[in-house]
Amino acid sequence: MSEARFDISLPTLYREKWREAYRSDKDDSPRFSSYQAPDRAPIPFIYKSLDFSGGQSVDTAEYPFFGLWSNETLNKKTQSITVHGYLRGEYYLQQRADFLAALMVTTSDDAPGFFDHPLWGRFKVIVENYNVTEAADANGQCEISLTFKRAGVSLEARAGALIPHDLSKPEDAANAAVKIFAKINSASTILLKGFGVIKSLLLSITGTLQLPQSILNGIVNEIIGIENLTAQGIQTPVLFAQALVNSAFAIAAGAFSIKESAQASGEYFGAQNSKRKTLLNFLSAEKMTLPIETATVQQEETKKATENLYRTISLCAAAKIMGEMEEASRDQMDGYWALYCKLENSINLENPDVYKAVVEMRSILSSKLRQSAMNRELKKKIERPVPLLFLSHYLGCDEERLRAMNVIEDSFLISGEVSYV
Repeated sequence: MSEARFDISLPTLYREKWREAYRSDKDDSPRFSSYQAPDRAPIPFIYKSLDFSGGQSVDTAEYPFFGLWSNETLNKKTQSITVHGYLRGEYYLQQRADFLAALMVTTSDDAPGFFDHPLWGRFKVIVENYNVTEAADANGQCEISLTFKRAGVSLEARAGALIPHDLSKPEDAANAAVKIFAKINSASTILLKGFGVIKSLLLSITGTLQLPQSILNGIVNEIIGIENLTAQGIQTPVLFAQALVNSAFAIAAGAFSIKESAQASGEYFGAQNSKRKTLLNFLSAEKMTLPIETATVQQEETKKATENLYRTISLCAAAKIMGEMEEASRDQMDGYWALYCKLENSINLENPDVYKAVVEMRSILSSKLRQSAMNRELKKKIERPVPLLFLSHYLGCDEERLRAMNVIEDSFLISGEVSYV
């Protein structure tokens, strides 16, 4: 198993007998529960109660078989830990301040905190919520409630640990969508009309490309292949779906070649706008509906399946283009990513194979975009000293990245030139 895969097994117990785990023997110091922030000392507290939760994400299908259902296990749920306890003693106020300071330290899969419990062991955790309760009639103590998620594996580490044939590329997601579309019981009239509309959409996208005529002719020939299927009287869904994939990825490949064409023609900025227009056309597929009237259930299902296929393939083509757009500014890519997520949410992902391919494609694309964002370093001079938390919100860059890119000696007084992305 790859090191990047998360091991969901419980930590090793300190002792099998609970009294020995607590070290309740009078000759030994008791073992307390504690929380330890990244790179800090553990802070003990008095344990009251603990809830540990997990499970499986189950997709249950009830329709269309009345009285029957089927369950599909999609994944394991995130394991959560909720613990309640006390800080108590004459000097508990200082302990409370230290404890809250530790909980305020940002945690992540790469830099987790540690929750230690005598009966459960030592967990790597991400801080989700914390709450402190004090009562006037109970001076000398405060009650604390903590909610942790068990630390997992960052997307960068996970994608980097996968072997090449395990990576879900846009082509893989497209092929999964084609296999599903091939199984539909299609109504031929709707199938032909629907792909006639799709052919026109693809031709309009091709019209935004500023490329040599020889390359444009090759893309148009791929798109005309959809029309040729109709002319030949072919009514096989898989052939239409494959023709759509070939056309969409031909357009994406054309978008890749814009940079070289622009350098040859000296029209760099116009060509970059052309690439962005192409990407936006694919990302706008969320609103795509076929202007076709249906009269039967079969016709309606064919129409919906065709619309869903077009959205899925458009998502794959957009992912292909976005992966190559390293010259885009951070703000622009944030906008593209928002549209990408919106398009993905409009797609029917009930089939597990399509769901897996699309989700893995999103994970790898987001990892690649974050890595390219780290290369677009910016600098800003901070005139007056400000806290790290305020600076993080002001620059739109998380605290962990600011620490990695700058020498920060005092988290409450930061000034001078700061690097960020």
